[in-house]
Amino acid sequence: MNDTTSSPQDTYLNASSRIEDNSTIGQNQDVSEDLSECQEYYRSEFLNAEVYGTFEEYPFTDVYTGPIATVNKDSGDVANRFYTNHKNALEGGVNFAGRYVISDWGFTGIGQMFAVVDVETGDVFPFPYVVDWDFDFRSESNLIVINPVETMPDFGPGGDFDCEAKWYSDMKTYYFLFEDSEFRLLGPEDVKGLRKDSRLIN
Repeated sequence: MNDTTSSPQDTYLNASSRIEDNSTIGQNQDVSEDLSECQEYYRSEFLNAEVYGTFEEYPFTDVYTGPIATVNKDSGDVANRFYTNHKNALEGGVNFAGRYVISDWGFTGIGQMFAVVDVETGDVFPFPYVVDWDFDFRSESNLIVINPVETMPDFGPGGDFDCEAKWYSDMKTYYFLFEDSEFRLLGPEDVKGLRKDSRLIN
């Protein structure tokens, strides 16, 4: 949900409410013709007009159908600290890149974090950056889109933030591939708009 009363970092959308059926993320929304003036402004201001990858370009059709593992607590600190989140995510079955699940959690005033969990081994691979409002993924692709413009907060009239404030002037839409147990940045190369928080990832 959008929080229109908190700091700008609180206005990210909570992807966890849609993780059980991630086919709805970024789909069935004709956003290209329904962007607010502010959304159009940020779309160009973020310099994110270039698309560095699409889900169709990075298909993952080899779907794991074996038994679901338990969370491997030895796979890192995040595996232990957010064990319940990962456990609940695994119970939902594969929803990313053919053999993984997405597990996420949020921090008020900081943003959203997520991890990729291997359903066969239970290993947990935390995404190293804070997500400011949303992220997009598919069960049949290993591409992850951070801050997709289609689901960015609406800063238009009606109580949201003033467009002229330019709260997110450093932010962009980023494209990552998850391969060989790592997140590889496809673009853009300027990562100024991505934030790390050592309190959450170590």
